[in-house]
Amino acid sequence: MSFGSDDTSEFGRMSTKKLAVLFGLAFFGAFMAIQMIQGFPLAELFSRQTVTEEVSVDIKQENVCVVEPSDRQPKRIEDCPYDLNDRIIVSYYAGSTKVESHSLR
Repeated sequence: MSFGSDDTSEFGRMSTKKLAVLFGLAFFGAFMAIQMIQGFPLAELFSRQTVTEEVSVDIKQENVCVVEPSDRQPKRIEDCPYDLNDRIIVSYYAGSTKVESHSLR
């Protein structure tokens, strides 16, 4: 019976630095595999396109306006200062339902 540190497993003989590098490579590989399976959703953060267009206010309820730009995704404007049917200019990211900026035409 031995109580020393004579670990004969492969990981027991590796240095801490090598284990950290191995863990980092395994983590990176798993991360990339998940990205590939899901169609690289993080790539959209770096390649998002801003769309700016003129739209009319379709719905106004209290202080919320709803507009529907050419992408056919209704977008809300909170604390909306506009009236129903006002023509406004909105900017948003393609595929997003959030209006990034808005102003009167």
